[in-house]
Amino acid sequence: MIRFWCEIQNCDRQQNVKLSNKGNTTAPDFLSESELISLMEKNGIGTDASIPVHINNICERNYVQVQAGRKLAPTALGISLIRGYQSIDADLCLPDIRSFIEQQITLVAKGQVDHSHVVSHVLQQRYYFIILSLWLFQIGNMDVLFEAQFSQLADSGRPLSRCGKCLRYMKYISTRPPRLYCNTCEEVYHLPQNGTIKLYKELTCPLDSFELLIFSMPGPEGKSFPLCPYCYNSPPFEGIDTLFGAGRMGNSNNPGKGAGMPCFLCPHPTCRHSLITQGVCACPECNGTLVLDPISAPNWKLFCNMCNCLVLLPQGAHRVSTTPDRCPDCDSMIIEVDFNKKATPLEDGATLHKGCILCDELLHSLVVVKHGKSFSRRGARGRGRGMGRSGRGAGRGSSKMVDPKMSFRGF
Repeated sequence: MIRFWCEIQNCDRQQNVKLSNKGNTTAPDFLSESELISLMEKNGIGTDASIPVHINNICERNYVQVQAGRKLAPTALGISLIRGYQSIDADLCLPDIRSFIEQQITLVAKGQVDHSHVVSHVLQQRYYFIILSLWLFQIGNMDVLFEAQFSQLADSGRPLSRCGKCLRYMKYISTRPPRLYCNTCEEVYHLPQNGTIKLYKELTCPLDSFELLIFSMPGPEGKSFPLCPYCYNSPPFEGIDTLFGAGRMGNSNNPGKGAGMPCFLCPHPTCRHSLITQGVCACPECNGTLVLDPISAPNWKLFCNMCNCLVLLPQGAHRVSTTPDRCPDCDSMIIEVDFNKKATPLEDGATLHKGCILCDELLHSLVVVKHGKSFSRRGARGRGRGMGRSGRGAGRGSSKMVDPKMSFRGF
């Protein structure tokens, strides 16, 4: 419980005052990350590997916010949580329990104490049973504190998109962690963080009828991709994290961190937003796939669905889209580019051109690879979707992969 304890220490330190050199009283500063790490080490909480994870967790859960000088300022949510724990049992906010457990685990790991002995010792003390009983008996105190500080989900946010179950509008709550809330179904759908969320042309997911959203990362080189709220929280395909040789984007226990299935990972064979229809070719950096950014006009680009590789397409084009056709040489997706009439590189003022960005000389000369290695125009690195006619994957350290399109025949 050190993260809660440290937050309440921040709050309590503000209640005290210290005398400055000029004789004025000023509130003590918040704990810095280094001070928090020192306190955790002093109390035997965490290891060199786990301490940064604990600090990152309390930031992502919006218990604290990092201010200038790496100071950790408790949020209203963090303060309310601590007050709630104090109202149930003040010991919950202290590091003693966590410290004791970690000490016992260390002894077990070193072979100095038997695991069963530690478990029986804790059960004989009945401490956790008592804590649970107190929690259940006084949980209403926590509700009162939160109701006084925060409004209910039903009263928060603004209508954004329709629920695929009840067809009523869900509310978008932009405060961290961002999420959608369906008041009718009483369900919450987590969304990606650190970007903007908008409705995507009122298009719907063919699997569950939820309206699609478009998520955009900040900056001129930020990714933009569509996602279905339901698929993002409950991926409909098993093994989606390993089908394409890709790791999950985050912790699977926290969909808000990006652990779900955006459209650029979806293997649906007919959806116009899925990896099958929008994946252009293999990433030159990894085993991922370069996917067309659907709303990047006029600065059209491809981005990798696994790493930060970015490919800039011909700039200023009116439209760039994928086609059902594939390159006969490297099996990449053929794209169609509608050039600006005033800046077309085509002869006789033509504006429409189809080709493979790896094998077509014109398109290949117009693309720019950023945050990644240059394309190999022919060979293993140019295979579309990580698969060439030889069946070998693309990228450094690649191994034989399953063609997702072949895997979902008869879907």
